[in-house]
Amino acid sequence: MNDVPVDRLMSTDLTTIGRGAAAADAAKKMRETGVSSILVVESDGTLAGLITATDFVALVRDNDPKDRTPVEAFMTTDVVTVSRDDTVAELAEPTAHGYTHLPVTDGDGRPIGMVSTTDLTAYLSQAG
Repeated sequence: MNDVPVDRLMSTDLTTIGRGAAAADAAKKMRETGVSSILVVESDGTLAGLITATDFVALVRDNDPKDRTPVEAFMTTDVVTVSRDDTVAELAEPTAHGYTHLPVTDGDGRPIGMVSTTDLTAYLSQAG
């Protein structure tokens, strides 16, 4: 069970936005797609950062929610990523440190999937 590769759990229907986009646009995109995180990408498609619903709570608390704050001003930039070949066992460390969304990237740093603790829990509940 622990040697199952990430690519069997990951979601490939990714929600992305450019790093210069406004926070309001990112929030709207998240609402429309029903996701709790959005990947911020560079113009070449490589991963620049990650925004979660929790990040928006802090943004609204600290700013006028209708301002044009760019997503790069509050996105997480030290994003912990995994590869499609990593295993469920290898997800234990980052999730134990509180990471709830782990982008799956290819060898060039481009996002190809997302694994969340919700995905992991669903897998483990079916396997057990």
